[in-house]
Amino acid sequence: MTNIQIILNTILSKNIFEYLLIDRDLKVVNTSVGVLKYMENVPYEGDDVLMHMPEFLGFEEKLKEVFEKKDFTYTFKTIQKNGYYMNISLDHYNHDIALVLLQNITKMTQAQQQLLQYSNETTLLYHALQKIIDAQNSLLFVTNSDDRIEFANQTFLHYFHAENLDEIKAKALKLYPYVNKNIKSYNELHKHIRGSEINLNIGNDTFIMQSTAIEETHRLFTLSRVTDIYEKKKSLEAEVEVDALTSVYRKKYFDLRLEQLLKEENNFALIVVDIDDFKAVNDNYGHTVGDDVLKEFAFLLKKNIRQDDLIARWGGEEFLLVLKMDDLQRAMDRTETLRKMLDEHTFKHIGHLTASFGLAWRGQCDCDDANSLLQRADKALYKAKNNGKNRVILKKLEKRGENCIV
Repeated sequence: MTNIQIILNTILSKNIFEYLLIDRDLKVVNTSVGVLKYMENVPYEGDDVLMHMPEFLGFEEKLKEVFEKKDFTYTFKTIQKNGYYMNISLDHYNHDIALVLLQNITKMTQAQQQLLQYSNETTLLYHALQKIIDAQNSLLFVTNSDDRIEFANQTFLHYFHAENLDEIKAKALKLYPYVNKNIKSYNELHKHIRGSEINLNIGNDTFIMQSTAIEETHRLFTLSRVTDIYEKKKSLEAEVEVDALTSVYRKKYFDLRLEQLLKEENNFALIVVDIDDFKAVNDNYGHTVGDDVLKEFAFLLKKNIRQDDLIARWGGEEFLLVLKMDDLQRAMDRTETLRKMLDEHTFKHIGHLTASFGLAWRGQCDCDDANSLLQRADKALYKAKNNGKNRVILKKLEKRGENCIV
């Protein structure tokens, strides 16, 4: 097989895609604009995905399985819809959302069909190769054994504002520093990717980069722009991770971060914060004012902790804090500063308000985990409430023999 044939066969598997996001009930959450060309009707949010993708009928169990397995991917065979050839794959997005990728392979499929009709293989392969790669939305380039870019498609040239390949060669364009500054060549970049794919940020754009060896001398690199998908992913993650009312983290995400901190074995304080007499706020001013107070309270806490610290809403008027400190006394002083700040603040609708703080210091003990920390902080808060409120109470980790006492 000639090098041209190998390059062609490699590139025939590369193209940009359209997408749908679906939920666990197989309802459409969102779609890319271009997905309409594959559909008989416009897919709206809340539509049953089976109405628009009858190809999934009989595969409902596979659709459900993709929500449960983080690294799960299921690919359908090539199908034809509305005159287009495409591949369909299902990917895990998160526990509640699945990503349906629709890969347009029309030009590549048609080119394959046309190539079978001719006998002058080398000439036709070369022209087909040029047309196919120039039709791609992906950025494609090939490097040689001298680690120089030897070939690039029009999409690649346009993205880097080059009229022709000679300009790219003159610039000696290097993309590997965008991946890792320790990578010094395209050959090293190819080894770094190792047949998988990596994310790459260039300017404001996000790409998925893949690398394929073409015999021993050349490397094909493919960059598929997925900026819109990643922006949507960030938006969805924010909705999942952030409390809608107070704009601080939810407890579920806080728990994940807490477990990570415990593995890192850093010093920190876990604090439970509760607004004193908050029920009276709702009773006297109404729940709308109560919500505004919660927003203002969360904003003040978030504003007065460091960027590396954590804040989450536990529920109701209770919040969780993690203060990353070198020692316990600094953590106590910082918590007292937060208490005093709230005590001295004039809230918009109600004026004066106080809060109680229960603090647990992360002990260097194997038996001290997220659950024991939270229990100690909660008991300290309970004591702060019983001792008059508007105060900071520490609950230390105690040991009886080899056992920890929460």
